Amino acid sequence: MTNSKKFTKKELRSLNLRWIWNSQIGWNYERMQGLGYLTTMLPVIDKLYGDRPELKQKALRTHSVFFNTQPAMGDIIVGMNIAIEEQTAESGSGLDVAASIKTALMGPFAGIGDTIFGMIAGAVFGSIAATMALEGNALGIAIWEIWMVAVLLFRTKMFDMGYEQGVKLVTSLSGTMNALTEAASVLGLTVVGGMIALNVKFPLATLKMSLGIDPETGEEMFNEFNLQKYADSIMPALFPALFAALCYWMLGKKWMNSNRLILAVVVFAIVLAFFGVLA
Repeated sequence: MTNSKKFTKKELRSLNLRWIWNSQIGWNYERMQGLGYLTTMLPVIDKLYGDRPELKQKALRTHSVFFNTQPAMGDIIVGMNIAIEEQTAESGSGLDVAASIKTALMGPFAGIGDTIFGMIAGAVFGSIAATMALEGNALGIAIWEIWMVAVLLFRTKMFDMGYEQGVKLVTSLSGTMNALTEAASVLGLTVVGGMIALNVKFPLATLKMSLGIDPETGEEMFNEFNLQKYADSIMPALFPALFAALCYWMLGKKWMNSNRLILAVVVFAIVLAFFGVLA
């Protein structure tokens, strides 16, 4: 590990602008912002691992995995990871830490960023700008443009803050990098597990078995078997977890891609619903 800085302020600002420009470029349903993140980190990879093919290959794989967060909040993560890899460039150990930090922070930061930049600020400044524009006041357009410029300036500060915190993280915890990697990995897996439990829906239906005709009322009697209740008694969100694991396994096969998987999930859901397995 080394504490020498390999990136100048000009290079860091260029990397910050690369993320601002590339964060949404190449967005897709399989890895979302993964391609944009990789494109941002290419100069970092070339400079830190360019003369070491094995580490460079590992870095390319590490930075091309799934990533998705609110773009403005992503500046902090990019800054932190650049600092971590810069300080651990000799051994390449920072790649695992960077990957774990990406996974751990992208979910929480997405929630914070969407709330601040998408909902609150968008609703406030957008409504003011729209109202003034409808009244014929050209200042309405200016207010929204000023807000967008302010966000860009703020993003550079967040990148700097992430870079500074990343340096402190590595230098102050240089003796506990393995523990840090494991802790970040556990946090990342916890976040992903929570997202699966909340967002993946697999509602099982209640099966009815006919018991015949009631001799007193003449109505057909049924015995209900609540599949969802019994599944939750084994483990809450059991089937969403199993289904997510199945999709993840299928994506690892050469014959499967994201488009085919989406189509397969739609067909699978229709078939199960047709046979009364899904509610």
